[in-house]
Amino acid sequence: MIAVIAVMTVKDGSGAEFEAVVAELAAQVRANEEGTPLFQLTRSKADPNIYKFMELYRDGDAIKAHASTEYFTAAFKAMAPLLVGEPQIEYLDAL
Repeated sequence: MIAVIAVMTVKDGSGAEFEAVVAELAAQVRANEEGTPLFQLTRSKADPNIYKFMELYRDGDAIKAHASTEYFTAAFKAMAPLLVGEPQIEYLDAL
């Protein structure tokens, strides 16, 4: 398994819209990606503009499949104008 932590900072006042976009994306991931057993958005208690995705993928092929879906592409396009800077993504070995 491969774990991914993606940190995203949203612009002030964009949290609700960002969360709505992610809710649609998460529903699609859960319905269509057998190789993605965990896809969870979290929000910082210290700074409500900071969000972290916690993701688990069966393998590298599952990550590639996730990133190549139409719904991921559409969601990222919708998220981009809501973000401050680029997402910070870390890949980890799930133990």
